[in-house]
Amino acid sequence: MLTLFPWQEGAWQDLPGNRTLAHALLISGPQGIGKIAFAHRLGMRLVCEQGRACGVCRSCVFAGKGDHPDILVIKAEEGKAEITVEHARALNAFLALTPHLAERRVSIIEAADQLNRSAGNALLKTLEEPPAESFILLVSHAPARLLPTVRSRCQKVHLHKPSRTEALGYLKTRGVSEAEAALKIAHGAPLSAEGLPKDALNTAFRLLETLEHLAKGVLDTATAGEGWQTLDLGYGLSLFTGILADIVRLATVGTLPEPFPGDWEPRLRRLASQLDLQQLFTLWDEVLELHGLADAPLDRRLIWDKLFLRFEQLRAQ
Repeated sequence: MLTLFPWQEGAWQDLPGNRTLAHALLISGPQGIGKIAFAHRLGMRLVCEQGRACGVCRSCVFAGKGDHPDILVIKAEEGKAEITVEHARALNAFLALTPHLAERRVSIIEAADQLNRSAGNALLKTLEEPPAESFILLVSHAPARLLPTVRSRCQKVHLHKPSRTEALGYLKTRGVSEAEAALKIAHGAPLSAEGLPKDALNTAFRLLETLEHLAKGVLDTATAGEGWQTLDLGYGLSLFTGILADIVRLATVGTLPEPFPGDWEPRLRRLASQLDLQQLFTLWDEVLELHGLADAPLDRRLIWDKLFLRFEQLRAQ
């Protein structure tokens, strides 16, 4: 059964009915809050015999198992960073067919920001002239990366992070230890926090220590990069981005939005005083761009060496 997370109930209730729903929806929001699950729940609703994701009809049972003949899921192939034109053509052909079991056909594009330009252009014709009773659900945490012409043809559904209380409540029901620290490391996204390794807190402090040594000039970038290439790149970049964000907050606002265990905050304050903050924003943008390539077959050691070198260059003169 595809269920909603508690913090999604409001957005679910605000959706138009099936008969008035746009043929293309862009479901956006931060990573780790359940956007893909929300899209699959909506896909179930669209093929449900009762029109409401009842969970018990034949269509809902198939959708819940992920093998409904009238739902097509599109995503980048494992180890690839792009959704290609071949994927888009397969989607267009699928939606043009007569539904097999339900009244409608639905395609869900997971991580739609990975559509390359050719794929986005191939998708446009279907977005402009959608077949009857066909729906495309695009899911993205970075909708700005989509072609403007694709975005403009979609109804927008933006999902928000849960409140800190909601997120902590969810994590505690899932048995996540050190839930507050995990939520902080995951930037308030409960599903990301739930998926963190058990040593996430130690890894965060180890990265902070590495950056402190680079800022003081007591560690060279080649030595700093040793060992980090074995860490999941997406996870590592998330930690790196979080530290940069906290430095910016402390330098501009003066406080962090949530408490963090240990001496995290005073150490970051000292680190902020040693850095050129204007250049830090440039590095932040570079790290965010790398997030989109986290699943690509890149040389992890070279990426970490580059990041540590760029951070070392932030030292205030």
